[in-house]
Amino acid sequence: MLTTERLIIRPIEKLDYEDICEYGSDEETGQYMLHWPKSREQVDKFIDNCINKMILDALTWHEYVMQLKDELKVIGNITLEIRESVAEIGWISNRKYWNNGYMSEAVSAIIEHAFNNLGVKRIFATCNEKNVASYKVMEKCNMVKIKTENDHKSYRHGEPVTFNRLIYCIGR
Repeated sequence: MLTTERLIIRPIEKLDYEDICEYGSDEETGQYMLHWPKSREQVDKFIDNCINKMILDALTWHEYVMQLKDELKVIGNITLEIRESVAEIGWISNRKYWNNGYMSEAVSAIIEHAFNNLGVKRIFATCNEKNVASYKVMEKCNMVKIKTENDHKSYRHGEPVTFNRLIYCIGR
């Protein structure tokens, strides 16, 4: 578990289901993401999958929730996937709490934790170039844009999508 001035950052738990459904099922919150929004049933499976991955692969898969210290409410989750000494980080948060610096606070803490305690040397993050909030978090966390992939092809809910993808990195 990590703590910041306003947040508790800890591994995801089954008890987080209702709070994650609040933002995880919201179309506006997930509009630029490939795997969100999710139905309530998909959120339940997502939590189970994350818990199982963390048990089976504790060195490479980390799924954190960020919880307000004062309210004990989960307002977002952050994935950190490590391959050797390189990690990829991604996040989603409840839009009711956007523009308060919570995500930057949490991502900065996880980046420091990854560098100081998990043997990570480089961390990457990607987002759709229309997702201004995400790349602003990356920049506030001292990540540097290293590439724009124009016309990146992927799938969103089984449907092909094309978008310009930004790739950011930070290293030590």
